[in-house]
Formats: sequence, C-alpha cells, structure tokens
Amino acid sequence: MKSSFKKIPGSKIEVEVVLDQSDFKPYWDSAFESAMSKVELKGFRPGTAPKELAEQAVDKDKVFEEAARDAVRFSLDKAIEENQWTLIDQPRIELLFGESGLKYKAILTVFPEIKLGNYKKIAKKIFAEKTEIKVEPAEVERSLDWLRNSRAKTVRVSREARKGDVVDINFESFIDGKAVEERNLKSDKFILGQGHFMPGFEEKLENREEGENLVFSLTAPSDYWQENLRSKNIEFRVKINAVFQRDLPELTDEFVKGLGQFQSAEELKKSVYDGLLMEKKQKEQERKKAKILEEIIKDSRIDLPEIMVEKTLSSMIVDLKPMIQSSGKSEEEIRSRLKPRAESNVSNNLVIYKIAKLEHLEPTKEEVEAEARAQNLDVQKFYDYSYSVVQNKKVFKYLESL
Repeated sequence: MKSSFKKIPGSKIEVEVVLDQSDFKPYWDSAFESAMSKVELKGFRPGTAPKELAEQAVDKDKVFEEAARDAVRFSLDKAIEENQWTLIDQPRIELLFGESGLKYKAILTVFPEIKLGNYKKIAKKIFAEKTEIKVEPAEVERSLDWLRNSRAKTVRVSREARKGDVVDINFESFIDGKAVEERNLKSDKFILGQGHFMPGFEEKLENREEGENLVFSLTAPSDYWQENLRSKNIEFRVKINAVFQRDLPELTDEFVKGLGQFQSAEELKKSVYDGLLMEKKQKEQERKKAKILEEIIKDSRIDLPEIMVEKTLSSMIVDLKPMIQSSGKSEEEIRSRLKPRAESNVSNNLVIYKIAKLEHLEPTKEEVEAEARAQNLDVQKFYDYSYSVVQNKKVFKYLESL
C-alpha cells in the first residue's frame, strides 16, 4: 500500500491511497467468499451449490463494492493511526480506481493544529493592568430606587394617567388599513414613561382616563428592532382599561427592617455599594480574560475547521430561536451575523484547551463531578459542560498566577 497526503485549508487533509493487486486481493477474496456462501440456486441449499455454478451466479460488481468498502476502511484507518490524526467529521471518499488494484482519495477533517503565541507574556501584561474601579453615589441611588419600585403599592384611580402610573391597555396596530399581525388584539400593563413601546406611543396615553379609546399614528424609527416595521407609518387603536397610581415606600429604617436582612437604611446602602463594587470587579476580570484570549488568538495560528464553527453556530441559533422568531429576520441572516462570534467562541475554546494540555491543567473526574454538583446539574448529562467550566477556571487561575 502506498499513501501520500497534503494539508488543505480548514484543518483538512487530502489523502491519496494506492493498493496494488496484491494489496487488494485479500479484500476481494474475502468479499467473493462471502458472496459465494449466500448464493441460492434451485435444488441446492445456500452455500452448497457446485463452485462453478455458484461463481457464475455471483454479482462481481457487488463483490467489488464490498471489497473496496473494506479496503478503504482498513487502509484509511491504518493511515490515520500512523499519522496520529484525530478525525472530527466523516471522511469524504472518492474512488479513482487503479489498473489492477484500487486507488482512492479521502478528504479528512481533523482536530486543528494549534500553534500558540506567547500566552504567558500576554496574560502577565494584561492581568498587571491597573484600572480604577469605583461606585458613584448615583449608581447606589438607582439601585435603591429599583428596590423601592419593586415594593411599590398600586391603587386604581379615577383620573388621567401620568408618568409613573401603571396603565392597563388593549391595542391593535395597522399599516395601510391591514392588521400588522394575524392575532392583532393585544393586552399590556406597564409603567407609563419607561419607554416600553415605540417612541411617541406612551406620550399619547398621558392625560387619558380609564375607558377612553384612542386612535393615532406613529412612524417607526429607521432602526426599530422589528425590521418589517422600520420607517412604516403605523395606526394604533388603544383602549385604556385602567389607571393605577404607584406609591413608593420611603427608605426608612422601618422599611429596611421589613426586607428581613438589614437593620437600617445605612446598612442597606453599604450592602448595595459593596454589591455593585464586587460586580464591577468581576466584570473587569471578565474583560481582562476576554482581552487575553483575543490577544493570544491574534498571536497564534489556528486553522479553524468549519464543522466546529457550524456546530457552535447551530447551538447558538437554537438558544436564540425565540428572539429570531420575533425579530422578523431569516435564519440565514442571523447565521451570517452570528458566524464571527461562533468563530471567536471556537478559537477561545481551542486556546484554553491547548494551554491546559501544555501546562497539564486537565480537570480530573472528581473535579468535574464536584463542579456539576455545585451547580445542581446531572453529572452524566452535563459532564462535558462541567469539564469545560473547570478547565476554564484552572487555565485562568494559572495565567493569573504568572
């Protein structure tokens, strides 16, 4: 058997194999004997017909197909083992035939070769960057306002709606007299003035009372999130079902004690401040990690296999399906937009995998199982996910220690 190969883009290898007559003969003989044992001739049990008659009844084309299938399988397995290739997709086989044996070409997609840049130097430099992290008083106030809003009491009132009130409405929308959606009548309940709807919509409801019916038109912004409505003139028909006044609690010690965790308003403010500070520190750490991977990838050579990118992309599409359905965009458009992110995700994972291999940071079974249990996940079902989480942690812990 003679074989040769060459690397082609996309982490693929083109292999050409030639089996001469002596190489191919054992496969032919085995397939022929198998076919002979299955020949059925009238008056004879399968496999008992005279050899001369059985040979005439054998379909030589089918014998060749069987022999070629086995020859390709075993010879290709041998070439893969000798070269220590790790396949990540089914090989594509093309039979070329030979004068007296068999010749074929195979396109293999293999686990990519990863040549990392100076990841230690990159990580050390970025982790050493000093960034001032602080929490502004206004940020604390916004969090406290959110808390107060979440505990607000609502009372139905018989007056015109104002900003900050809760309004309960039914509405329909039309373009050129045609309903925008098949099930057009909708209900909603929201805080007036928080930008819940298309620009201009909520302003039309101000100073209107329960029971009023409104008809008005708005032009959707050119960058509106629903592409099919962009720059369109839309007629709205709205009925105000109810108006509710919201009474926000004062931030007193008494109110804070009712939350069950704090004894005073100052204690709550400090807790909010500490929480925001920790969140900012975590975000800064995540930013550094992302930057490290980005810089390592720029300094490395990775020939991404398309199959890896496509699998990652398909998984992203599944996760975003509800959003895609409401966006008005086709799946092809979404795939095109998400592909760079999928490529980045695959590259990041390959870099982390390679560093873990080089620095002997592969997770143990016990570590993976502990991670799954810590997240209340089924170990068997989420083993691969838990493995990647542990591997990621170990790699960045190592890089941060440099």
